[in-house]
Amino acid sequence: MNKILLTSLLLVFVLDTFSQGPFNIGIKFGANRSTMITNIDDVLNQNILKEDVNNYLAGAFVRVNLGRLYLQPEAYFNTKGGIITPVGENQFSVPKKTTFNYQTIDVPALVGIKIIDKELINVRLHGGPVFSFVTANSLVSEISDFNADDLSKQYAGWQLGAGIDIWFVTLDARVENSFIISDKSSNYDIKNRVYLISAGIKLF
Repeated sequence: MNKILLTSLLLVFVLDTFSQGPFNIGIKFGANRSTMITNIDDVLNQNILKEDVNNYLAGAFVRVNLGRLYLQPEAYFNTKGGIITPVGENQFSVPKKTTFNYQTIDVPALVGIKIIDKELINVRLHGGPVFSFVTANSLVSEISDFNADDLSKQYAGWQLGAGIDIWFVTLDARVENSFIISDKSSNYDIKNRVYLISAGIKLF
């Protein structure tokens, strides 16, 4: 029992020591809530019902501390999506639903500032571009001229958020908005908005 306690205290001390350095590497896990933003209502001249979906993310980050400023590139596996249902004038007609469900490797390149910077705690604001690379796509569309081939294999966007560090534990909340993720040949403009929360540990 004493050995376990001693090992745990030593681990906490090591993580705390490394987490205060000018250079941090860590892992993170989290959840997101995403929705699709489109011009399908304009193209089809119909109202749109949008449903959000909940998913998860997991990856790693690097933080370069420059006083109160810091740089934080990341890479993580993410799952996103949403459901869009055009609603026609005929209330008895069967809605043509489109379900987005795709996986990406996301690479944000964030710049941040520590508005509270203490030894054991700091509060941060950050933002920057994010680059997404689609690894899997299971889009199912009942709209005749829209299918999975209309989505790009990679796209960009931006993230804004806030975070707090307590010792070697880091917590973040962000909003992500993509630029158009549909292919140029598509009749539709598709964008993705994602709300993310995550928790991480600074390993070094």
